[in-house]
Amino acid sequence: MNIKSLVKEYIDKEQWIAVLTWALLASFCLYLLGQRASSPFFSAHWIMSAAAFLGFIVSWTIATREKPYKNEPWLRLALMVMQLVAIYSLYYLVPYSFVAILMTIYVAQLPYYTSMRNAVLLAVPLSLPLWLIYQFVWDENYAWISALLFWAFNLFSIVTMGTRLRETEALEREQAINRELRATQMLLEEASKQNERTRIARNIHDLIGHHLTALSINLQVASRKASDDLKPTLEKSQSITKLLLSDVREAVSDLRDSAVLNIKEALEALSGSSGDKTIHVLCDDNLNIQRVDIADTILRVSQEAVTNFLKHSNGSKQTLVVSRQGHLLSLAINDNGKVRSIKTGNGLLGIKERADTVGADLKIQTQADGFSIQLTIQDEL
Repeated sequence: MNIKSLVKEYIDKEQWIAVLTWALLASFCLYLLGQRASSPFFSAHWIMSAAAFLGFIVSWTIATREKPYKNEPWLRLALMVMQLVAIYSLYYLVPYSFVAILMTIYVAQLPYYTSMRNAVLLAVPLSLPLWLIYQFVWDENYAWISALLFWAFNLFSIVTMGTRLRETEALEREQAINRELRATQMLLEEASKQNERTRIARNIHDLIGHHLTALSINLQVASRKASDDLKPTLEKSQSITKLLLSDVREAVSDLRDSAVLNIKEALEALSGSSGDKTIHVLCDDNLNIQRVDIADTILRVSQEAVTNFLKHSNGSKQTLVVSRQGHLLSLAINDNGKVRSIKTGNGLLGIKERADTVGADLKIQTQADGFSIQLTIQDEL
């Protein structure tokens, strides 16, 4: 992985603003420190300050990466602690209270780990060390004013980031709902077609078939009572009637055989890309699903798997394969996300409940190359 791709993975366009702020702050503080007799350039004090600045931005960059890590959330929480240690160390090392700008950058992460209410409450104890250290270590007379002002900035940062997070979650929910609605609409269309074919086949069988059978019987009776010169005509008419009856039965059989659900289009609608994640759907042309509940289960499980992949997986590619072998329908879902253990959340629980509803065999497991879901359903043609 080259430097460009590495930077792209860890820093997006919006994060560059925070990086620029950090760069300006670190440059000014280190320059001013180097001008002081007690902390000249490249002295132990100056180097420790530079290391604290560097430690903050490195741990912040790793902690704010959108792509999940294997050991979530412990790695990010450890990085949050490292950032806090770096900030408080700079309070002791740098005599300029505007270094608290780093705390404003820090608290913007809190809405991702806790509720908005808790984040606002945490802003108070997080801001207190600024007043205490600059009041009693650096003898700054108005340290309480700086602490109060930065506390207000921190609140603004928390509220802004919390609002953005809620908007992002609302957009994700809307996208998930849209996927479900599109799939449901396609399934309803297919179910309506299936019902209409079945209705037509039933009407043909019950009405036309019944009348042709009655006509054939009447022709048989008539041929026995008719004179010799009419019998050939009646026998020919009876033969035509039997041929028509055979054609009707064949047509009814074809209609019933074609009264199957085609969910290929609905499944393929799930494919696409979102950020650095790609979803591929491979679907057999001859699935021929007749039961609506089975078609609905395959669609819902696929949707839930896609949602889980987009929200929680650290992988970059997911593949959904739907195939039929005889009476067995198979849904195989694989992604290249690395997980150590399977945690049954609402998503996986919903998949299990749907599988149980139609008596499907479900296997969820981790593999050397990622995570997989295997669903097998008995569906007689």
